[in-house]
Amino acid sequence: MPKTIFGTSEKSNFILNMKYTTVRKWIIVLLCACIIVPLIGGMVITGIDGTSSLLGSFLYATGFSCILFYIVLLLRKDITFKNYPAAFLIIGLAVLAFASYYRAALNGASQEDINTLLLGETGRYEGLLALFAYFGIFLLATAVMKYSSVRIVFDVLIGAGIVQAIVAVMQHIPWSFPSDFRKLPAIVLLKDVHLSSGLSDSPIFYGSFLTLVTAVAISGAIYEKNILRARIYGASSVLFFLTGLFTSSVVPLIGIGTALVVTIIIELTAGRKETKFDAGILKSSGKRLAAIILSFAAVFGIVAATQGINIYDINVNTGAVIYRDKSIAYSDAYYRLFIVGGPSPITPSSHWEIGAERSINMIKEHPLLGVGPDMMAKKQLQNEYYFTNSIDRSYNEYLYAAATRGIPSLVVYLALLGVTIYRLVKNIKLFASNREMWFRPALLTAIIAYSVQAYFSVSAVTVAPFFWLLLGISHSKFTDEK
Repeated sequence: MPKTIFGTSEKSNFILNMKYTTVRKWIIVLLCACIIVPLIGGMVITGIDGTSSLLGSFLYATGFSCILFYIVLLLRKDITFKNYPAAFLIIGLAVLAFASYYRAALNGASQEDINTLLLGETGRYEGLLALFAYFGIFLLATAVMKYSSVRIVFDVLIGAGIVQAIVAVMQHIPWSFPSDFRKLPAIVLLKDVHLSSGLSDSPIFYGSFLTLVTAVAISGAIYEKNILRARIYGASSVLFFLTGLFTSSVVPLIGIGTALVVTIIIELTAGRKETKFDAGILKSSGKRLAAIILSFAAVFGIVAATQGINIYDINVNTGAVIYRDKSIAYSDAYYRLFIVGGPSPITPSSHWEIGAERSINMIKEHPLLGVGPDMMAKKQLQNEYYFTNSIDRSYNEYLYAAATRGIPSLVVYLALLGVTIYRLVKNIKLFASNREMWFRPALLTAIIAYSVQAYFSVSAVTVAPFFWLLLGISHSKFTDEK
């Protein structure tokens, strides 16, 4: 008997009666859209002034489409919650995010505050709707059913990384390519700046994006048997590392460095044997890994010799060392988006210190549900004491989650990360027995590297969808299969 909803006609419920193979194709199309649509959105806001307000719309279009299709999968009984325990953690995060929104909205919030709670702060757009979109992407990604689908997702993700890297290179060249971080007079500590931000809207956010794509690219370059794909992934990883140096931020160095360390550990411990290849000059995974390391070292040396690795400046007034990330953060939030109070030019404290202080104070005031989604800047601007050096993000994703959505949300989020990493580490044994299934180390490396750099960075709508996509794939049922 054909499935229908509420007794409606079979014709209007064709999606419930799709063939299993058709459903799989729809899943992969939607997940690829979660990569491509935000990329197009980044092109629009980077190339056309005054379009940043559309940033959230690109995320909602994909995230809520994923939610709707996931509901269809539940109705078809292709998936059930009991087979995907991580889905309960996502539901918990969604409930806590809504409770945080509801508490703040009822607590004498103005209409402007309510808009921020729902849509996010101007230029950031990571309010309640964005969080729900992330959760929807995660849920649909858990329904990936074939390794070939993961390979398609990885190929599209690397393609998106290549596009962003090309943009980043052009932003770094001294010519009039669109960039909000080119010789801004407001960045008083930076001289003749040509910082790369790709299509991620900030050099720091771009560093987070590079962490994910480089982690996947390194694994593909080392373990993929298709020589053409392996070479593309290898060359891409070197290109990503190069543009990471163009950000003048420590974030890509921390993220990519972590990815490389995790990859080395996996190669040395997973089965204690190298993968052998028939094609190409480099006949083993060990030799390919050595080539990646040497390439990274060469790039680092060339950039250091020609332009320097510029991640900090000396404050001419105090002689204090100021990380360029601080200048980037305040240029982005204060001078570019106008959503925080003015920074003090003589304050030597890093933005990490300031963000941690403000976040901890907010956690003490509202430990259960936080100040509300994306409300960190608003709460500081409403307090004269915090107005100077106010900042819109903690630049520590974990503190930010606790400050805006409460300690329980942070606990559930950490539990999700812990369960994911434990699951992937356990499945490395399966990789040791079948090294063609390199999606396992790729996912593990990407999740760990992103989790480490998140301690120094923030979630952003231009990057987070890719992270939640990989996080969801890590919980797909087929990853447990041999």
